[in-house]
Amino acid sequence: MSEMEGSEMETTEEIPLFSEKRKLAQKAAMASRWEVFKKIMKNDKENLLKWFDLFGNNALHVATRSNNPNLLKELVEVVPMEDRWQAMCKENRQGNTILHEIVFCKKVQMADVVFEKEDELLQQHDEENRPLLEHKNRHGETPLFMAAMYGKLKMLKHMANRIATHNMGDIRKHLHRSDNYSALHASVIGQYFDVAIWLVRMDKELAMEKDDKGLTCLQLLSKMPQVFRSHTHMGAMKSLVYTLLPNDGYEIEDGENLRLFKHRRDLENGKTDERKLPESVISKINYKFWKCLATEFEGIDHMWKQKKKHKLAECLANILVQYDLSWQISHNGYKMITLITMPHLPFNVAKRRRLSESKRQERRKNAKESLRENTPLLMAAKTGIVEIVEKILDVNPSAIFHVTKNGQNILNMAIQYRQKKIIRIIQKKGALESLFPQITDKGRTILHEVARMDYYKPGRLAGVAFQLQDELRWYDKVRRMVPGHYNMHCDIDGQTAEDILESEHGGMLTEAQKWLKETAQSCSTVAILVATVVFAAAYTVPGGTENGTPIFLHSHVFLFFTIMDVVALATSLASVVVFLSILTSPCELWDFHKSLPRKLNLGFALLFLSLLTTMLAFSATMLLTIRLEWKNWTSSLIYSAAFFPVTIFAMIQFPVYVMARLAIKQLWKQLKKVLPIRLVKCFANLN
Repeated sequence: MSEMEGSEMETTEEIPLFSEKRKLAQKAAMASRWEVFKKIMKNDKENLLKWFDLFGNNALHVATRSNNPNLLKELVEVVPMEDRWQAMCKENRQGNTILHEIVFCKKVQMADVVFEKEDELLQQHDEENRPLLEHKNRHGETPLFMAAMYGKLKMLKHMANRIATHNMGDIRKHLHRSDNYSALHASVIGQYFDVAIWLVRMDKELAMEKDDKGLTCLQLLSKMPQVFRSHTHMGAMKSLVYTLLPNDGYEIEDGENLRLFKHRRDLENGKTDERKLPESVISKINYKFWKCLATEFEGIDHMWKQKKKHKLAECLANILVQYDLSWQISHNGYKMITLITMPHLPFNVAKRRRLSESKRQERRKNAKESLRENTPLLMAAKTGIVEIVEKILDVNPSAIFHVTKNGQNILNMAIQYRQKKIIRIIQKKGALESLFPQITDKGRTILHEVARMDYYKPGRLAGVAFQLQDELRWYDKVRRMVPGHYNMHCDIDGQTAEDILESEHGGMLTEAQKWLKETAQSCSTVAILVATVVFAAAYTVPGGTENGTPIFLHSHVFLFFTIMDVVALATSLASVVVFLSILTSPCELWDFHKSLPRKLNLGFALLFLSLLTTMLAFSATMLLTIRLEWKNWTSSLIYSAAFFPVTIFAMIQFPVYVMARLAIKQLWKQLKKVLPIRLVKCFANLN
């Protein structure tokens, strides 16, 4: 802060900082009454360049917010010619000149006003002054850098064009802060991907630069899974709308058509793919149709912006991948398993775990783990960004075999972070068998990695029991990938993968046991109540009896009531038996793999069926006793009310039935292995 600023701040506690006239101008600026603002400032010329607000802005800084070139021009011309250059160079408390503030304007003509006045003044004092575009604020940022950092592409292009046409030197010096932080990094962090694409196409060297943490822009992008389609979860309806939204004709903030996807350059062979915007009548109508919907419905507008961001992020990744060669630094000479390390005490598991824990604690005391930043490929595999992984492997197929200094490859990373989509990509590439023998510097195989919970994130599952089941399925799937002797291999702490699985999942097992017992107890109580009701209903026949014979014995509705009552009783009692078997189960770790979740799903299905048939029996009773007319609105109301509890139960337990559906799919996979191939194909054709 300058001496003048310090003295002004010191007087604020004793003397009002702003006069009444200045306060009126502040109110006018806040209310966007710019004519009033202009009139006040023209009549107060001596205070034109003094502080207008607590940010240290003067009237010229504030005038840039009007987005009115004529207003700015008139106020600049109010300043005497001999003070005009100093006025244009005057900084606020952040060190911003009026050109820094103009970055936020929508009209590039605002910058032209400053450039016009600058040209006039530089002709008179050419040897004394440097262009305003070269002025840096207190963070070392030029106006060009700020335009990139805040995603103002149109203003960025306009300023870059002035530098080129007026021979102001290398544009690269404008795209770096004083600490060498690049504008490309700033635009990627701000998620202004249209700006980032323009920058990297203008200067490819920006793609290879690193920030103060040693990260390239592709590595930064690999840390942003939320900006890619593969990590955006949508329902069926949203996915349909997302697909139908036009892929062409994206617009940037200034309203210009963004043709980033229509002019792609193959960086290897120099060919240009000229893809034009759709010019057909149908495409134009489709675009205008969705544009109208987007203006009327906020949800569609948000989804369209989201799709634009996804497409831009993918386009930027495709460009940056071309310049990434980090995967070439590989340590493939690192250990691959040939002979396993057997456990020291194979049968004394408790003692082995105590020794392993003491080793781990000692190792943590003696050496702190260094945080190593991985290559973009492994970082994208870690975050599960399918788009980046597929593009890197498409451009550089050998990158799939890249090994880090600590002995990790893409498979280790995908398994460690539970990225199943990445594993499917590896399987498609046929590289699974080449990657699973890798052992890390801590002696861990992929089986050890899948057993650990360091990076576990709960999925969208119904309860803790199903989360534990998912973990066990994940472990079992990896275990079937690798040879059987890998189960006996120990890491540097002397632990096998099974030891790590049991110790790491101990807390989850306790929670799953508690959740399962409470759920089974609650559901068994409900099932007993249903059984009691339907059992009693069997002895209180609708309509009564005559000489021991039901009055409605020959009615079809009575037959329906009898069948529903019997089914309800049978299913409710069966569900009680199932839930009791869960309550008496020891609930060991591997019981949650198949046995207990299957019982729970079966119990829920039987309980739901018993509730459904109970309500059907109730409806049949209503038909027999009250005899409502079918076309009467009261009958529809009563039948709807009868099924209301069943509907509520179905909606609440829907996640559990989703798990049941997954269990049926798993069962079908097992049956396909046993059934003849022709029979399986026949069933597939029927589906």
